[in-house]
Amino acid sequence: MREWRSYPLALAMVGVLTACGGDSEEGEPLLGGEVSGDFAGKSFTAENGFATIYEDTPLIVIGDGPVHCGTESKNSPPSGTNAAMTVPAFEVGNYTSQFVQLYDNDGDFRGVGSNTGSISLTAVTAESIAGSVEFDYTSDEQEHFSVSGSFEVLLCSP
Repeated sequence: MREWRSYPLALAMVGVLTACGGDSEEGEPLLGGEVSGDFAGKSFTAENGFATIYEDTPLIVIGDGPVHCGTESKNSPPSGTNAAMTVPAFEVGNYTSQFVQLYDNDGDFRGVGSNTGSISLTAVTAESIAGSVEFDYTSDEQEHFSVSGSFEVLLCSP
């Protein structure tokens, strides 16, 4: 795995994440599930999330930052620790080798991603996406990055 700068799709995902509103915006609360993770020794639990189609790519974003529908049209990055993941389609199924990017923005923006995530979508409706994610990586510098658990997030209108 490499830092986000090494992956073209990661740059598009960072565009979504860095286009988010700042701390003054409220996040879109998870509709269900529990997702937690680790970003280089910093634990986080997802409180917010959404799903949308971004540049023809199905994208799910979850985290403790104020991520929400409309994130892609804002100018400054959200605070907190968040994960963005892609799947081939918003269809029920199990998807391996999917791109997952974790990023942390607490005064110093940093993102790490890889196409080693496993994502399962268990329910897809016109209103929400439900599923689970498993992603785990330890860098050469022995930094640990992970996100796992189940989620249900609002499906934003494209």
